[in-house]
Amino acid sequence: MSRPRSRFLPTRRSLPFLLLSTLFVLYKSIPSELSQKAIPSSISSYLNSDSELDPIYPHPNLHLHGSGSGIGISTKSAGDHGTFVETSAYDLPKLIKSKNDRLRAKRLRSKRAVEPSLSTTPEGEITQQSDEEDPINHPDEVEDEVEGSAIEGLRIAVLEHAGFHEEVVGAVLKTLTDVGANFTLYRDNFRWGYAEVLESGMNYTTPPTPYSDGTFANAVSADEIDVVIHISCDHGFWNWPRNVPAYEAMKSNPNLEVVCMLHELENLNEDERKSWEIAANQERLTYLTLSKHVKKYLKNEVLKWSHSLKQLSWGKVDVEEFVPIFPVDAAVLPDSDSVQVSEFFPKRAERVPSRLAILGNIQPWRRNYNPILGDLHKSIQADPASWGYLPLSTDPNATYVSANDDSRLPVTLHFIGSLFPTAQLEIPESMKDMVFIHSDLEYIDFYRLLGSMDLILPAFVGWTYLEKKLSSAIPAGVVSRVPVLGSELLLNAYQFLRDPSIVLHAPGLREIEAVEMLRKGIDPYTNRPLARTHHQAVTGDNSSGNENENGNEIAKGNGKGKVSLMDAKPLLPKFNSNTHTEGRLHPRGLGKQLPLGMKKLNDDIPTKQIASSSQEDWAEYHENLYNANKEMMLDLFERLAERIERRKSFGKF
Repeated sequence: MSRPRSRFLPTRRSLPFLLLSTLFVLYKSIPSELSQKAIPSSISSYLNSDSELDPIYPHPNLHLHGSGSGIGISTKSAGDHGTFVETSAYDLPKLIKSKNDRLRAKRLRSKRAVEPSLSTTPEGEITQQSDEEDPINHPDEVEDEVEGSAIEGLRIAVLEHAGFHEEVVGAVLKTLTDVGANFTLYRDNFRWGYAEVLESGMNYTTPPTPYSDGTFANAVSADEIDVVIHISCDHGFWNWPRNVPAYEAMKSNPNLEVVCMLHELENLNEDERKSWEIAANQERLTYLTLSKHVKKYLKNEVLKWSHSLKQLSWGKVDVEEFVPIFPVDAAVLPDSDSVQVSEFFPKRAERVPSRLAILGNIQPWRRNYNPILGDLHKSIQADPASWGYLPLSTDPNATYVSANDDSRLPVTLHFIGSLFPTAQLEIPESMKDMVFIHSDLEYIDFYRLLGSMDLILPAFVGWTYLEKKLSSAIPAGVVSRVPVLGSELLLNAYQFLRDPSIVLHAPGLREIEAVEMLRKGIDPYTNRPLARTHHQAVTGDNSSGNENENGNEIAKGNGKGKVSLMDAKPLLPKFNSNTHTEGRLHPRGLGKQLPLGMKKLNDDIPTKQIASSSQEDWAEYHENLYNANKEMMLDLFERLAERIERRKSFGKF
């Protein structure tokens, strides 16, 4: 007699189910790379197919699966060309050229009149098209045609209704001109002679179409505009009665794509979200930011809106990055009664930094004007020679007098911007001849003056300009070919900065301390003596006057082009001059000398000495940024054009 069967043991019928369940649990628990291998080839090929991914409205979480799911997403890093560093998951689908080339080529083939895989011989025979003839294998050959198709027929409006942000307008006009877009600028007028800057730098002479007379609002209502690039999109810029018709027209037109540029993200609130909620719900809103840190902050806030409100539409809102630069050559701009700086052009390679600029509205709660004045005063009192001045006279009300040393020009400090009436600048009496305030300048004068400077000091108060907002001083320096002095905090925020546009100093070092080190021939980031100019290295000539604080020349000419490292006395602890290793070291380690102001980022960023960068270096850097803006804009227009076409085809909205 058999033993009774336990009711807890599985039956033969349930065994297959239990086996499948166990396999499923194991499959879900093992690493994703192995999981991918376990998927049948037919399903795996489906997941890896570019054509199966919706390029317009993917769920925001889909972007996060690219690193380990088998979905073909690659990254774009900055090389010697110095374009953007793409590291965020949100960036991956945007500027990936290899993937976009394939998608664009496929779309181009689908639009052609004949079948892409067939061709006709001169004899009239229809033959199979070879792989060599396939545009997907030759993306460069069809790139111009693809780019043209992305913007062909798009009616684009550039709107700046508030009367601000001329520099951003110029950058947008430059990029739209580069991509060959059909656009109209709506703005009442340009302030402070900005039209002359556009004409001088990019030969742009088309006057803007008036905004206040209702022309723009009527064009939107009549469905005559497909895309509006809204320069001053912040809710705070719409609180005027004259703006109501245009604002309501943009919200009411379900076919209008709104590219919204926000500037005052430190004031981001519920009113800002609600102002374009209709466009977001209708999936026709895109945010355009002006730097990496702003993009990251805004994207995070937008995702918070989507999560807290349980609205998928906000999760589908793209946030893009655009660098607001345009061509201006300060060296060819004329002097004026207000600005006379011809003696500082052209800039000499061996010039030590002497002309320092702080840009922005001159308000002590925005910039560290008074702390910098105090630091400079203390440093000059301690060592006037290192700043290019003679010791202060004992006469009453005496001021510092230049030492007239052509190799070490006296330092001057320039505050450039609108002077706030109640601003209290604490300028010591002895320094009144070395501090200059330049206020209410025309744009031509502004860029001419700025181009004559050696360094821009950010002088930020607080963290706003490093976390939530772009400082216009940074792109202004890039445009004017003047490097900005900053630590890794600045570089992490403004990731488009590359040599020759930035001089790095060690974190925690005061800006005046960094400038003093530069003037003494010491790199403020590596705490190492600076590399000499190319001319000195070739000729062995050390007559430029590089001296330590005791007045002794560093490495007097020995005919061999060498520098005595022991004669330099840095402000930070001394380094071991006998240590020379070639490996990857801590940024401020005792290894290989890194030239002035640049650390080696990802082993691919070139380094140069301050003021030694040629016009060719700056031109190449500018061209790389222009190309990055162009690529971003073309990719954006392609996606917007597809959304517009989708609405027309399916009658959405």
